Amino acid sequence: MRVSVAPELSSFREVARGLLVRGMPPDRVEFEQGQGAWTQWVDPLLSGGGARAVPALPADFLSLAEKVVCHRDPERFALLYRVLWRLTHGERRLLEKDADRDVQRLRRMERAVRRDLRELVIRVRFHRAASDGEARHVAWYRPEHLVVRLAAPFLVGRFPSLHWSLFTPDASAHWDRARLSFGAGLVFPEPGPSPARAASPDPVHARPRVLLLGDVPGTREEGDAACFVGPSGRLLELVLARAGLRSSDLRVSRARWPGRRSGALSWPETRALREELASEAARVRPRLLLALGGAAGQVLLGPGFRLDVGRGRLVPSEWAPGALATFAPWDVLRRQDPRERAEARIHFEADVRAAAQWLKSPEALGS
Repeated sequence: MRVSVAPELSSFREVARGLLVRGMPPDRVEFEQGQGAWTQWVDPLLSGGGARAVPALPADFLSLAEKVVCHRDPERFALLYRVLWRLTHGERRLLEKDADRDVQRLRRMERAVRRDLRELVIRVRFHRAASDGEARHVAWYRPEHLVVRLAAPFLVGRFPSLHWSLFTPDASAHWDRARLSFGAGLVFPEPGPSPARAASPDPVHARPRVLLLGDVPGTREEGDAACFVGPSGRLLELVLARAGLRSSDLRVSRARWPGRRSGALSWPETRALREELASEAARVRPRLLLALGGAAGQVLLGPGFRLDVGRGRLVPSEWAPGALATFAPWDVLRRQDPRERAEARIHFEADVRAAAQWLKSPEALGS
């Protein structure tokens, strides 16, 4: 049986429930991506003779599937249904088995979509435009996966008072300050390289000067500049500005750091982060890697790194000409003793100023 599924959770959920009702095993189903015309398959599946009770899909599976359906892998629907079939046919704790190959593939897809979602929310920039005499804001962005529907609610929360539209090649999202709607995508032709770019495909001035990694505060977009969110974000923005670093100098690492803010990383976590960092640094070629927090310092400078000893030392790295680790902003603000907090902030600002000064050195400029 061939079924059509739109790249959104509600579509896959209804089709999967219909297939389960009919007892349709995974090897008898062929999935294809559609544009939302999935309901034509649901009614026949649910109304067929001998149908069983509609099963409730596990909540942890639905949370995972919400991200995976947005991945571009054409096999994602078949993989999701195969795992769902196993969950509802005797393997109720399947998602807890990290060594299972199907589960591993789903987790990798989930991580890739989460990274892409985070990148979109951080990088998208709205520009003021006029339409029918009304001020509007528009943006165009090319994500790796189909994450517009996931990203739109975040953007509404950050820009509730703006009338905005976000366009991608696959879909668009529109907020009129009262209602969120979705539409078709918008494709722009890829610009060809100019002679100057052909002679120098990656000029130094086009590279980000600083790659921030570790406990970086959340970000939002305001005009053409990235702004960090919350008390930690305001502290980081202030310290960066005082050091002379502009938002255009910075790039936030896409590596997925553990959510906890204390305790050493495990070796598998450290190894995975080092692999992600190596791949990202090779792609964006920053001049300086700035690690915020002790865990990021260990990933960047080795497992023997200690923040109280190695903080503020600018050293060469295998991934960039310069590397430096310092406090995470939250680590400065969490200190209850006023004197201890003031000392930590002084050291934090001094470290960032040292990094900014190094960026002006011949060693950095010649890299």
